[in-house]
Amino acid sequence: MQSLRFYCLLALSLSFTLARGQSTLPDSRSPGVKQVYYAPRRAKSAKVKKGNVKHSARFEFYKRVEKTAREKQRILKKLSKAQFSDPRYFGHKRIPSRRSSHKMQYCEECGIRH
Repeated sequence: MQSLRFYCLLALSLSFTLARGQSTLPDSRSPGVKQVYYAPRRAKSAKVKKGNVKHSARFEFYKRVEKTAREKQRILKKLSKAQFSDPRYFGHKRIPSRRSSHKMQYCEECGIRH
């Protein structure tokens, strides 16, 4: 009875494995031999050459952006000087001299007496 059950289970398992396409038989290869698969080699990516285009729309855009950035840096550097950041200059290249009240003169540049 038990042997009959064993043979039925063995037959069922063989039918399932054969239906899946797997073989239960041991490989005929010897254990020390390495199996080699031959497949087409992966194609190497071609090197992309950058074009030497100097007048594309993108090139012109980046050129304008860099020019604007340089101009802004130049203006910021100029505004950081004392003539523009110190209120005593107020439109003058040099600080106006301090005169006594009866010697003060009207200034044409800033419109203040000093």
